Amino acid sequence: MKHDNIEAVFTDFGGVLLHLEFERCFNAFRRLGVEAPEDVLFRTPAFAQAMRRLETGEMEGEAFFKTLRDMLRIEADEAEIGRAWNLIIGDIPRYKLDVLRHIRQHCRLYMVSNTNAPHFDHTRQTLFRDEGLTVDDYFDKLYLSHEIHALKPDADFYEKVLQDSGEDPSKSLFLDDLASNIEGAQRAGFRTCLIDPEEDLGKKIAELLA
Repeated sequence: MKHDNIEAVFTDFGGVLLHLEFERCFNAFRRLGVEAPEDVLFRTPAFAQAMRRLETGEMEGEAFFKTLRDMLRIEADEAEIGRAWNLIIGDIPRYKLDVLRHIRQHCRLYMVSNTNAPHFDHTRQTLFRDEGLTVDDYFDKLYLSHEIHALKPDADFYEKVLQDSGEDPSKSLFLDDLASNIEGAQRAGFRTCLIDPEEDLGKKIAELLA
């Protein structure tokens, strides 16, 4: 599938670029005394509600960690919970950083991510740091859910991104690893490609932008 006349690429972060370490996060909470964190985290309505508030910037990280402490029924302080929470942030294969550089040789590049302040503060400190760079050096702009107060696949996420960037969605390619987010992008007029986190992103991008 080749997309001609692409002027901008909008890429998701977790899954497309970042390897997420769910089990490492769960193990950290087990060490804090939670018998089965996987039964609560990412699986219960109460967690989903708190997560949505965190990812839309309605809840600060410290308040979220206090909420997690109550949900998980542990005695750990906010700092310990924060460290365990951030262990979900894995690594970015070096070749994917080269893929990002390749994309920017051809068109404008934006990050579009459902994320939260604790995770992205950790990302800024630990990832994209090769050669003295930062994450901002790889993209024309970052559109992070907790900063723009909107989540994929809600329509207002795409509307805010397009309004601010000024890009034409018919000349823009949207990459994501979740079908629901791709469907939202299609409704907003984007050209799209569903990315399998296990596939070779460099080969896929070469095919799309050839």
